[in-house]
Amino acid sequence: MSHERLSYLRAIADEWFEHEWIRALDRAMVDFLFRSGETNVAMLALAMLTSHQAGRGLTSLKLEDLKASPERCLALPPSGRSHDVTLPSKLLNELSVFEGDWQTSVSLNSDSSPLVLNKSSDGERLYLRRYWYCEHYNSQNLEMRMDNTLEVNDDQLNMTLDALFGDTSKQLDWQRMACANAARSAFSVITGGPGTGKTYTVVRLLVVLQQQFQQAHGRPLRIKLAAPTGKAAARLSESINEALSELQTKLPETLQPLLATIQIEASTVHKLLGVIANSRRYRHHEKNPVRADLIVIDEASMLDIEMMTALLQATPTQAQLVLLGDKDQLASVEAGAVLGNLCEGAEKGGYWSSTINSLASTHAQRDALIQYQDEAGPKRLQHVVMLRQTRRFEQAIADVANSINDQNTRAIEHFFSAPVSEYDSNIVTWLMLEHDRQDSFDLLIKQGFSHYLRALEQWREAPAEQRDTAAVLDAYATFQLLTGLRNGPWGAHALNRYVADVLGVEADRWYEGRPVMVTKNDYGLRLNNGDIGVTFRMPETGRLRVAFFDSHGKVKWVLPSRLNHVETVYVMTVHKSQGSEFAHTVLVTPQHDSPVLTKELLYTGVTRAKKKLTLVVSKKSVFLNAVSKRINR
Repeated sequence: MSHERLSYLRAIADEWFEHEWIRALDRAMVDFLFRSGETNVAMLALAMLTSHQAGRGLTSLKLEDLKASPERCLALPPSGRSHDVTLPSKLLNELSVFEGDWQTSVSLNSDSSPLVLNKSSDGERLYLRRYWYCEHYNSQNLEMRMDNTLEVNDDQLNMTLDALFGDTSKQLDWQRMACANAARSAFSVITGGPGTGKTYTVVRLLVVLQQQFQQAHGRPLRIKLAAPTGKAAARLSESINEALSELQTKLPETLQPLLATIQIEASTVHKLLGVIANSRRYRHHEKNPVRADLIVIDEASMLDIEMMTALLQATPTQAQLVLLGDKDQLASVEAGAVLGNLCEGAEKGGYWSSTINSLASTHAQRDALIQYQDEAGPKRLQHVVMLRQTRRFEQAIADVANSINDQNTRAIEHFFSAPVSEYDSNIVTWLMLEHDRQDSFDLLIKQGFSHYLRALEQWREAPAEQRDTAAVLDAYATFQLLTGLRNGPWGAHALNRYVADVLGVEADRWYEGRPVMVTKNDYGLRLNNGDIGVTFRMPETGRLRVAFFDSHGKVKWVLPSRLNHVETVYVMTVHKSQGSEFAHTVLVTPQHDSPVLTKELLYTGVTRAKKKLTLVVSKKSVFLNAVSKRINR
């Protein structure tokens, strides 16, 4: 082995890390493998590059793309960064990575190799071994579950669906179709944008599956509900129980007893699997599966490939698994895009005629589904139903979200060219900061938080028995600033300091009115990552307390000294906002492009708005470029 070539590789890794092109983990991969006995410099370089791709959320490195355009394949150097350092192509040329046969020049696919070379019709791809195992396992496991078709009593099923959804014989009710599809399969997916009724649908699905299971097995269905984050799990529990209460007044007497058997509380996926402290393993796995007949996972777009593998391993082979989520939202922070991959092409249906026959209960429904028929459609789409009618948004917000999701830059250009009056008189507005409208941004901040600050003042002045803490928490949740970045001048940290300056407070110390977000689950305090609290000064003692909503919607108080993992949250990242909604959402985009700025990020940010949306655009070309980019995992 040439020590000069190894030194050269290390020098490049150090240089890239210094410029924040790669992670410390990617750089450390070189030394780790060298100490483990790897002597092939090309192998070390490829391991570093494949690790870099994993850091970008990709499970593999496509060799054809790497050879054709390494800078584009690796997103190096990132847009807006200096180009005066060694480019990836120089590294690849120096190492002659593409000379000779892969199998002989690099010791791939041996049991000890950290990399696996996979050859398929899609070309050659390099995987870190654990991601290759996850893809291989998930593919086989899902194939097995998709082949497991459940026997149902069609007449009984349709009678129950009629009771739950009313007479839909003359229209295409996708929520009903989702229930009909999930009732027949051991694995199913219900996808749809915000406001399309995923929770509404899954509550009715629980009634359907509970009835089917009790008739077949003579006992109640054991149900487990989970979501990737504690905040999403708490929202799911709240939504499910509210929907069950509403349903109780609408169901016929024959179905009423079923509701008492499905009063459930959601947990995080980690808790469902049984986290083992300081370990990557879980208590539940193939030899010790979760005791459940039905597992429902909400916000499945957040599931990364390793978490999906752990979930499949822990789900009994005879149990039903249902995934819920928005396929167009941001994918998981870690590598993989499980929901997006499963739902690719779902908007077109891709249903076989046999699938349409199982979904439709009338000739009218079959006729309406014909446009979604495709006998060449993939098997996975026979297990996916996409909800299409949005009920939550104002139409103007939906129009912007759809334009972004469709990557319709012409529609966005038209939106930006329309005249803008005072922002608070419109449903969707924008501020173009590149035209020197900083004062308008400051005014937006002051007016946006004014409702919250007034509620806080009213709380302070009210007699003790009349203080409405919940009203202050609700007032804070009506307005939220979002950004796609965490660091940098337009990241959450910097913008939180900027907002604090505009409001005349300090960003990172404890004071009355400071809003904070929990950044790590605290099981002792029963606080979840993403929970938001507001700081109050108790008039009687002068001491500070932080108020949060608990999982039942009641206020609980916590001493600031007990909160070890919190940060100020006048501004949060779009990633942190997933699963939340705000009456007025302000999405701020930076002056310079970034690999994380994609149409998925913009779509996710825009769809957090319920009644009003403001886009604060630092540079129009950066926003439009983000619309034209998409995550490709």
